[in-house]
Amino acid sequence: MGDDSLQITDLEVPRGGRPVLHGVTLEVPAGEITTLLGPNGAGKSTLVLTVGGALAPTRGSIKLGDTELRGAKPEKIRAAGVAVVPEGRRLLPNLTVEDNLKVATYNLSGDQSKAGVDGALELFPELEKRWDTTARSLSGGEQQMVVLAQALASRPKFILVDELSLGLAPVVVKRLMPTMEAVAERGAGVLLIEQFAHVALALAKRAYVLEGGEVQYSGTSQELKENPDLLQKAYMLGA
Repeated sequence: MGDDSLQITDLEVPRGGRPVLHGVTLEVPAGEITTLLGPNGAGKSTLVLTVGGALAPTRGSIKLGDTELRGAKPEKIRAAGVAVVPEGRRLLPNLTVEDNLKVATYNLSGDQSKAGVDGALELFPELEKRWDTTARSLSGGEQQMVVLAQALASRPKFILVDELSLGLAPVVVKRLMPTMEAVAERGAGVLLIEQFAHVALALAKRAYVLEGGEVQYSGTSQELKENPDLLQKAYMLGA
């Protein structure tokens, strides 16, 4: 199979003593953007945290090619080539932009670390001007750039981004979205969770709709755009 897809199969995950995901199956191909849509509380963030190793599933598998990642520690998952950008722009606030990026490449050799950081800065050249600024002093948009740059600096094969545009001005969202296309063009697979359905569907080739912890739609983005009833059900037309 190789490393040409990230496959999540029959995943069941509890949180707080109750099941949140019920047999979720989806695939993220390399070199493409796949979007995961759904209302608040559908289980989207739970899925991202589980793939990243922060939550433990009770059933199912998470495979990168032939490598089983279910139950692996977050550092092993990251080393295997899967980077996760959780909701909430989690940075080390007292560290500079430079140090936040260097921390993200701790498991790489010196040359690989430099190549990873340089590659991230190609996508976010604005950060070079803020190199010595602490993360807490950055704007929300700049912080989101650093979070994405952290994930990309580790040179992942797949990246999962939870609510890229949350809390950001439309002009910032317009700036950030093309970077997801650039990441896919470089060969990485992207799973994009996004509150603005029309934006996500314009970028993604395939789409899934998660509701009540179950996949209610799996198919092409174009088919989903042409199914307003399903989008309305998942709240997206009002987003």
